[in-house]
Amino acid sequence: MTKFGTKRTVIALSVASAIATTAVNAATFEQYNYSGAKAIKAQATKNSDGQEAREATAWLVKLNTPAIAQAKTANIAKQTASIMASQAVVESAIQSQDLNITIVAKTSKLVNGLLVKGDKNEIDQLVSHNEVDGIFPIYDSKLHIADSADYIKATEVVASGVAKGNGVKVAVLDTGIDYTHAAFGGEGTEAAYIAAAEDPTDAVAWPQGQVMGGYDFYNMDPDPIDAGTSHGTHVSHSVSGIAPNVELYAYSVCAGGCPGVAQFMALEAAMDPNNDGDISDRVDVINMSLGGDFGDIATDGVGLAINQAVKLGTTVVISAGNDGAYPFIVGGPSTSENALSVGAMTHPTDESLIPSGTINGEEAIIQIASFGPREAYSLSNTDLEVVYPDANQTACEAFADGTDFTGKAVVLDRGGCAFVTKVLMAQEKGAEFVFIANNNDDGTPAPMGGSSSEVTIPSVGITYQAGMALKESGIFSVNVEAIVTSGAIASFTSRGPSMDGLLKPEITAPGVNIMTAHPGTGDGLSGATGTSFSGPMTAGAMSLLKEAHPNRNAYELKATIMNTANLDVTMEPRSLNPDTELAPISYIGAGLVDVNKAAHLPVAAWAKDTKQGALSLGLVNPSQATDYVKTVQVKNFTNETKTYSLSLEQRFANDIERGALMVSHPESITVPGGQTVSFDVTFNIDPAKLPEWTLDQSNIGTRDATADLTNLELDGALIFSEGGEKAFHLVYHTLPKAAAELAFEPVKMEGGTAHKVTNIGAADFEPFFAPTTVVDDVDGNRLDLVGGSVEMIPVPAEFCETGYAVFSTLAMNEGVNHSYIGGFMVDFDLDRDGEYDVTAQNGKLEWFYDVEPTQISFTHGYGSTSGWLGNMFHTTGNNYMTIMSCLGAFGLTADDMGITADVRFRIEEYTWSPIAYDSLDNAMGTFTFTPSQPIAALMTADGNLVESLATGESAYLAHAGQDFMILSESGSKAINATPSADRAVAPMLADAEFSIAENSEDGTVVGMLEVSYGAELANMVSEFIVVNQTSTAVKLEQTGEIVVADKSVLDYEAGLTEIEMEVVVTDTAGNISEPAMVKIMVTDVNENPLPEPITPPTTKKSSGSFGWLALLAAPLAFIRRRKMK
Repeated sequence: MTKFGTKRTVIALSVASAIATTAVNAATFEQYNYSGAKAIKAQATKNSDGQEAREATAWLVKLNTPAIAQAKTANIAKQTASIMASQAVVESAIQSQDLNITIVAKTSKLVNGLLVKGDKNEIDQLVSHNEVDGIFPIYDSKLHIADSADYIKATEVVASGVAKGNGVKVAVLDTGIDYTHAAFGGEGTEAAYIAAAEDPTDAVAWPQGQVMGGYDFYNMDPDPIDAGTSHGTHVSHSVSGIAPNVELYAYSVCAGGCPGVAQFMALEAAMDPNNDGDISDRVDVINMSLGGDFGDIATDGVGLAINQAVKLGTTVVISAGNDGAYPFIVGGPSTSENALSVGAMTHPTDESLIPSGTINGEEAIIQIASFGPREAYSLSNTDLEVVYPDANQTACEAFADGTDFTGKAVVLDRGGCAFVTKVLMAQEKGAEFVFIANNNDDGTPAPMGGSSSEVTIPSVGITYQAGMALKESGIFSVNVEAIVTSGAIASFTSRGPSMDGLLKPEITAPGVNIMTAHPGTGDGLSGATGTSFSGPMTAGAMSLLKEAHPNRNAYELKATIMNTANLDVTMEPRSLNPDTELAPISYIGAGLVDVNKAAHLPVAAWAKDTKQGALSLGLVNPSQATDYVKTVQVKNFTNETKTYSLSLEQRFANDIERGALMVSHPESITVPGGQTVSFDVTFNIDPAKLPEWTLDQSNIGTRDATADLTNLELDGALIFSEGGEKAFHLVYHTLPKAAAELAFEPVKMEGGTAHKVTNIGAADFEPFFAPTTVVDDVDGNRLDLVGGSVEMIPVPAEFCETGYAVFSTLAMNEGVNHSYIGGFMVDFDLDRDGEYDVTAQNGKLEWFYDVEPTQISFTHGYGSTSGWLGNMFHTTGNNYMTIMSCLGAFGLTADDMGITADVRFRIEEYTWSPIAYDSLDNAMGTFTFTPSQPIAALMTADGNLVESLATGESAYLAHAGQDFMILSESGSKAINATPSADRAVAPMLADAEFSIAENSEDGTVVGMLEVSYGAELANMVSEFIVVNQTSTAVKLEQTGEIVVADKSVLDYEAGLTEIEMEVVVTDTAGNISEPAMVKIMVTDVNENPLPEPITPPTTKKSSGSFGWLALLAAPLAFIRRRKMK
């Protein structure tokens, strides 16, 4: 609803027809591809293995009867019977309907349900069953392939006796465990492992050392021995390496991959390890070093089970993933709301080899080989003589007999064979050092990649020019320094936030070169790298905290470890780059785990709505300075009152300099012993001060975009201090994108009514108009569809052989971080027989090829996995996306113009949803395959096209009369413009109250009535009509002003204390508003002013008499008597 005063503006146009449909341009390819993304030539695909792998591999049929976890009865046997009865009813229905469905497993602890496989269309038929609550997909995942204990300050917690993990049960969902390994208290011999692995189907006599139980849900046998893999053993030792006395439960759920069914069944088993139906013996901590990429909140079966486990008090720790710096790539299921998502840091004692050197006295670029000795050294021509072979200078074959490089530094040329081969050839002849000179004169050294345990001598790569100089002079110096590289984010760890905007990862721990137990070695160790190992180290830390704080639930323990994490984490090790920047909060969450600090924290703080130890606002799209409020809860677990002062630390200086964020919070809080206090933190974001938005389709799928994301985010921490020292913190994070906002005002022009459009938002409004195919109400759905458009546009034949492309646009009520967050689909029923024929949807190029994340369109037969690839257009943070499909992808040609199809727009939870199921939102319409016609444009008063409106600027809207959507490259709110319908919408007149003093002069303005236009393209107000009026003292002007008409009757003493008016307003089309009641209060005025005060005579001394005051009393008495008439 747009509100304006009713003063009219008349604009005179030099040419009356300047704002006419003939001036409006038809849509173009460039209109949709405004970010300049490279066009994808349409190409057919067939049954891609990558794409099929994204389908659900099973389904959870969730039943209405509560699971044991949700049951309100203590009678487990009775509840179990109810669960079994409900499952039997649904199982019977499957059989009686002869559905092609296989029941894989039945679940009862976390969720009462059936895990099923079969035809999706037939599974969908169960939705209508009275016993069925919902159906959720089950997806497969992939594995996330002693100094660290000191680094996260766990050693001092264990050594001091605060906690060792005593009595804490930890379930590890992975590839299994070598329970014979000495690290777990096993026999510690290779023979014991061989015996256990020979028949992995044998039942295990539990416990085995500290491994108390387990099961192989991957192979469905009772023995979770880690045979043929090592991941699970490494992960389990990462847990016990931090918390040495934990009780381990090993559940095999992975081998080559990690089936979702196996994960779900293991989560159930962890709730009832002895499988007696009583979940009181459930584990305290679960670790899952597995997942995918581009995670979202829990909308699948495994995610629901994870959230439920946390509600029961079990901490679920999940690795964030190893996919690197791409924005939003942090992996699910770690992005489930209640899970603790863990990123990775560099190793606390690992060293990097940093080279430097000179050739012939000039500084040289030195490239260390990735193979050979990993140690510091310093060499020069005074230590080794330089030789350049007369023959075999590339060393791709063995040197001739008699060649002797003993005690020499050998110079070789790049090319012809591997670097390892060259070095080995020189090493065989006694060389002690090898230079390999680049064969390309491009200023770069030979890259020196490769791997070999046979290389025992150091080697380096140098540039072409350095090689020439070295061959000539033989003078060199090379120095390789070993520098500890702790304190930085690991280059491979997946960056957040989640696609939903929730802060993930939430914490970080070392994940590089972690030395842990290797299966089958008895007592041997080997190094492992990845968030697979930072995750279980954090699970070990949570085990220590569970012992240290036995009365805190899973939410409170998660908040505790986040509150106390170390925020001093950098992008690069300071030892390598002293000027390196801090790592952003969306990379590290609350920071590096600090177990000792967490074990001694007497309180914990979290956001009330998410129960997360962070204030996560997600993506916001303010058009004006806007307040976003988070309620914080702080709980005191001691008997003593705790008082903390509060302060804010913004993460980066440029955020402070811009001044876009103002945060309001109490100066201090006091938390009585054993109590919880709540307070609000208000984040005021001024979009006018935000940086230019630079995340778009051209860079969102690259690692380079991580710098853009860091620049756009607002992050930092709310610091709680005690006695002048920082006690704990709550990190905050938001991704704000400034939006445009339009205000519409009907104005009078010589040819009729026009609509003035003013940008009252904070970002430039760059208009994008699309014909309306469907309109949908704002209904609060996640990914809420509000409008859809389909239009056909000519495109170059190099893109589409038919010369035409169909552009399908879905507009949402709110902005979206990434197109991978859901499935954005448009289904076409080409012959209108009630069966959909073709689906155009968003997709992922990595479904089909091994490429960086790339959003695409995929147009295919409805329910089919074969189809055509094309462009999909979406800018991060915008509220709409467009799917481009060549006309040929529909099986149509230019000769098929005029065909009308039924169209369904739908939004699904999952990107790959080839058929509709329980859509988040949908809307139906029709579309006729004909080239697009001009729709709308913005124009100046003299008829020139307007391509952009800066803040405060105005233009006039021209349109062809049909319904259309108004969108913007800035991501402003989608507007469904309906000119015909808007012309029938009556204006609205608000009730009003005014006051006027009696005897006011004629023409005095009493007040102005306020008219609201109920539609953007409403008609102009034409007339105010007084339906009823109780006094002639005032009148209503046609401007909407109420003025004094006759002051002679505006007399309070005559009894006129109030005037009432009933008013309606009409527009130029004759639409009449509902009546408005106007009340005008008449105020009394003193018509007999007080006389001048009488000055009492002055005397030298006061007589103490107050008789002179009687002189003033007379007029006051007169006034009182007059008012009593």
